[in-house]
Amino acid sequence: MIRPAKHLNLNICVLRAASRLLVRLQHDRVCRFADLRASLADLGDDAEIVFLPTINFLYLMGRVDYHPQTDSFEYLQPREVSVP
Repeated sequence: MIRPAKHLNLNICVLRAASRLLVRLQHDRVCRFADLRASLADLGDDAEIVFLPTINFLYLMGRVDYHPQTDSFEYLQPREVSVP
């Protein structure tokens, strides 16, 4: 669960990392695991710590799909919700 905390570093939180990964995936549509991880390299040592929780978050939100045959992630368009 993502809960705000008083001492949360906004530069390395899951939400910021997710937004950066989404920008990369929207541009490339399909991105290999290693390339996607490298896109967070400028976060420093914390990139390794925040990468997997970020991927899990995006997967649970239905924004990425993982393809094990190619070890890559695919960007999924958000579905439109129709209100009756």
